[in-house]
Order: sequence, then C-alpha cells, then structure tokens
Amino acid sequence: MLIYDVFGRHIGVKRQGGRWLVFHADLTERKFSRLYDIAIPDDMTEDEILGWLGDILHEAATERHPDVKRIE
Repeated sequence: MLIYDVFGRHIGVKRQGGRWLVFHADLTERKFSRLYDIAIPDDMTEDEILGWLGDILHEAATERHPDVKRIE
C-alpha cells in the first residue's frame, strides 16, 4: 500500500487486479477504509499518482497543509 499525506489527509493507494484502489488511511490503528469518491486512472503509473492527487484535491490545500507527499 502506498501512503500519501494529501493536504493533511492520509490516503492509501493499492494496485489490485490492474486497478488503483483508494483508501482513507488511519495510520495510528493501521486501518484502511475504501474511498469511492477519489478515482485514479488505471493506466497511471505509480510515479504519477502524487501529482494526480495534488491536481484533483488541490482545493483542500491550506497554509498548514500546502503539499502532497508520499509518506510510506
């Protein structure tokens, strides 16, 4: 599972069966809940995901959380 800090929100991304699946990531308890409102194109490479998340969720950026970073 790839874990990203997306403007202060932890998002997990996992490749399964040729598709990208997106999860809310609770890193304290290591629990993951599937998110259906965020889609990543299946042909996107792992290297492109960080930029994609930043592009589609940019409205969530704040002064305190201005970036998208891979954390795991």
